[in-house]
Amino acid sequence: MTTSIEIVDRAYQAFKDLDAEALVAVSDPEIEFGTSAAAPGGTYRGHTGIRRYVKEIEGAFGHRWEAEIDRIADAGDDRVILIARVFGQGKAGEPLELHVAHVWELRDGKLLRGTVYLDPEAALDAVEAAAG
Repeated sequence: MTTSIEIVDRAYQAFKDLDAEALVAVSDPEIEFGTSAAAPGGTYRGHTGIRRYVKEIEGAFGHRWEAEIDRIADAGDDRVILIARVFGQGKAGEPLELHVAHVWELRDGKLLRGTVYLDPEAALDAVEAAAG
């Protein structure tokens, strides 16, 4: 049986590879996730939204960036928190350096809802508050 952490880790690897179909494979058809500093395109919904998100990332940064997971942990009730550093440069040469967190809710072993936090401490606070 695949754990929620393994699903989120697999999704993050697909994101790093800009592999939309690998992301689709680990995502619920009703997936919904919010904008990020790297792709400020609003809310992305469904498998079509995943494909649009990947195109926006690729259009802005191509393959001139890297992401490293600092921490990934179970956050209870089919939720996972992932904290990562994203760095590199955009196609126009602008520097990219983000320290972000993602909190993912899963349903039936698939990504369902994702929230991006530009402040990892805020993500940790949200996870702790939800745990009560």
